[in-house]
Order: sequence, then structure tokens, then C-alpha cells
Amino acid sequence: MTDLEKYEAVNKTETLLELSKVIESFADDEGKIQGRTRKFNASEMAYLCRNFGNYPPNVLTREFGIRQQAMYLDYYSK
Repeated sequence: MTDLEKYEAVNKTETLLELSKVIESFADDEGKIQGRTRKFNASEMAYLCRNFGNYPPNVLTREFGIRQQAMYLDYYSK
């Protein structure tokens, strides 16, 4: 999957649950997702995404617009 396809997949999500599934789909063989400077555990990040309102926004990576999309979905789902 190219970077463009990853950005498009993130932007097409309509719920935090969908976004968490997309995050998990980005995982490599080790179960990690690449952030801006380091790798994160994809399943942990997906959990934090599903429970986004209970955690500060910086628990999600900015890579591929994940944090921005989560904040957007959280704000407009209320």
C-alpha cells in the first residue's frame, strides 16, 4: 500500500472504530505502525483510537493524518 493509499484510507473513515481497523491494517510483520520518527504498537494505538475521548490527542501518531482524523471524528460525532 502506498502512502497516498494510506492517507486516502484514513480520510475515508467515518467512525473511530473504522479508523482503528485501518490503523491495524497498517501494521507490519512485527505488529508496528510507523510514526513520524519511531514505530508504535498498532494494536495499542487502535485501542487508544477506539477510546479517543478518554486520552490526550498526542497518543496517536500524526502520520497519514491519523490524529487529525481522530480529532475530527471525535468532535463531529457528538
